[in-house]
Amino acid sequence: MRDRDMIIRRFFYSACILGFLILTVTSCNSVDDSVVQVFDLEKLAARNENSSLIASSKKFEGSILKIKPKKDNTGVVIWEQGDEQDWSKGKYLVFGLYGNNEYSGVINIEFFKETGEHKSEEIILQSGVLSGRGEAAPWISSLMGILPNLKTQVVFPLSYLDAQQIFLPRFPRQLKGTVNGDRLDPADIVKVVLRFGPYDEPYLTPEFELASLTINNELPEPYPRLEEPVIDEFGQWKLRTWKGKIKDSSELAQRNAELEEMARTASLPENWSKYGGWQEKQFEETGFFRTQHDGQRWWLVDPEGFGFLSVGVDVMRYGSSGPINDSEDLFEWLPNPEDGRFKASIDVSDGQDMDFYKANMIRAFGEDSKEKWSSITQGLMKKYRFNTVGNWSDLEFAQENQFPYVLPMEDFPSTEVLLYRDFPDVFSEEYEQNSEKFAQQLENFKDDSYMIGYFLRNEPQWAFGYHNLAFEMFGTDQQSETKSEFIKWISNNYDGDIDAFNENWQLELQEFKDLFSKTFKEFPSEDADIDFYEFSKIMVTRYIDVPCDEVEKVDDNHLNLGMRYAWISSDLLYKAGERFDVFSINGYGVNPPETSEIAEISGKPIMIGEFHHGAIDRALPATGITGVLTQQDRANAYRTYVEEGFSRPELIGMHYFQWIDQPVYGRSDGENYNIGVVNMNNLPYRELTEAMTITNEQIYEIGTGQVEPFDGEVIKITPIHY
Repeated sequence: MRDRDMIIRRFFYSACILGFLILTVTSCNSVDDSVVQVFDLEKLAARNENSSLIASSKKFEGSILKIKPKKDNTGVVIWEQGDEQDWSKGKYLVFGLYGNNEYSGVINIEFFKETGEHKSEEIILQSGVLSGRGEAAPWISSLMGILPNLKTQVVFPLSYLDAQQIFLPRFPRQLKGTVNGDRLDPADIVKVVLRFGPYDEPYLTPEFELASLTINNELPEPYPRLEEPVIDEFGQWKLRTWKGKIKDSSELAQRNAELEEMARTASLPENWSKYGGWQEKQFEETGFFRTQHDGQRWWLVDPEGFGFLSVGVDVMRYGSSGPINDSEDLFEWLPNPEDGRFKASIDVSDGQDMDFYKANMIRAFGEDSKEKWSSITQGLMKKYRFNTVGNWSDLEFAQENQFPYVLPMEDFPSTEVLLYRDFPDVFSEEYEQNSEKFAQQLENFKDDSYMIGYFLRNEPQWAFGYHNLAFEMFGTDQQSETKSEFIKWISNNYDGDIDAFNENWQLELQEFKDLFSKTFKEFPSEDADIDFYEFSKIMVTRYIDVPCDEVEKVDDNHLNLGMRYAWISSDLLYKAGERFDVFSINGYGVNPPETSEIAEISGKPIMIGEFHHGAIDRALPATGITGVLTQQDRANAYRTYVEEGFSRPELIGMHYFQWIDQPVYGRSDGENYNIGVVNMNNLPYRELTEAMTITNEQIYEIGTGQVEPFDGEVIKITPIHY
């Protein structure tokens, strides 16, 4: 989700000037110097059959494109070679958008390139906004979301065409944005397409209004404030109702008091150990978690020697906040930062964050709200038969309540010079020094028997898609120790014979050191592609060996759980995985991803660090990465996923993402998905939690073949995520 790193920081532009200038194709009432190019909407309507031009609407003045996505999702071509606009002149693509729907809108901005083989593996987002049938994949694209029934100004910074960042900054009213693909020079663009979703007839048939499509040199002014707020005092979306929606503070307090009473008496099954291991499966006791294959399947082994399968939840912590800067008009109530009662629910340390979950807990329990949260949550974990506190959780909560947990290590070693996206200069002394510092954080955990192991990091951005790292390093003339190492290596590889090298690479260099000043948009030859990739393997080996050497010096008691890859994009990920004790991957779908091949290639047991299922029938307008129709489908999907997973001999752990729903206005990066075990009022999704209890209680019987996995109906829909 692809959530990810949880350290993504918002950076809103700050300015809130009323009276935003509405740009139209045919006329401008005043001059906006930041606009350098304007798109002709009448021309776009004539070019695209799935759009029509209207004079105005309740939301926009002037010419507007009305767009109704269709089954083939052909998209709206906004630019082709020969059109007037020049993508090298301007910094931002900007357009007004309104989704006339009860669910979030999903937009993909696709940039196409004519020449060269596109080698990046496409992320299968299944969001209903990717290329239509039979079309070539875009060279680079940006996926982003907007809230329903809310006029939004969408901003895409054209600097992100360099493909060095995955996550876009947030702008007012705009939700999460991601970028996937390869570096693209604006001069090489041949076509630009906007695709809109989600489309999944009969469940999702959206309509959009698009206005004022421009290229700007400066960030545009925000839209005027709303006359009527769209988020109520409990952080709930005001424009629709649903089963269980909180109406007043007394109802909130009463329902939480009932939950507290229910959680008070919960306990784990009698045949589980104090760690949550299975007392019917005994191995050697070592005092720490480890792995073992018993001839039939892989196991985690708990500190007492009992077989252990890890079933957990990520992001188990007190709070679910999001930024509100320049969006304060969306809310009918926000606490005064100086108000002592609600002070804990608002954070002004970096911009301004609002946490309605905390505010609602304060309404329900007063000044003891955090202690009540801990007591209730540990009881619910036991009631729902979870034995692990997953990634990005409150470690004090795990330790105080004596739950096994996983540790997400912070600040994976980096360097000032980055070679491609977040891939550091791995042959530099700086990388060695930072790796040593990185390892020191394990000092405080090395003797804790409740810690299963540590994740080195989450979803490295260099691994999003197939990327030949050494080749990408030569996308610019930036110097680095790793580039120097490559030139030494390639010279040795060709025995110092520059003529042989030139022949294979189809170059005309005088000597190998001339490579220092070379840059490449394309592979000069097939041999160059092969040579670059061979050195990419060396780079990845160095990338993983240096920090792993250091963490093993500090802590040899706990398991190295890997990097929680988003998916297997190339065999470079297996190369990095050679040092892991457990190969971890984040896997989204109604069923777990293919793991037998991963286990066979890596020789490791597998842990799934994230999965979820979301619906839009309650509380939130987006499903997350896997979409299903209703809360009952969420329940059936959970049972399907976890029971099928633990029936596989290679899977030793699965962690659901996440404990609390995300805020409707978006967390720091803009995700606003219905993926919680509990909602923003701390109330569990009953259908889901009943299913979790049934499945989790029998994971050991499923894992040993005594119980057949659940096989129930799940109505899957096109996911709404960004």
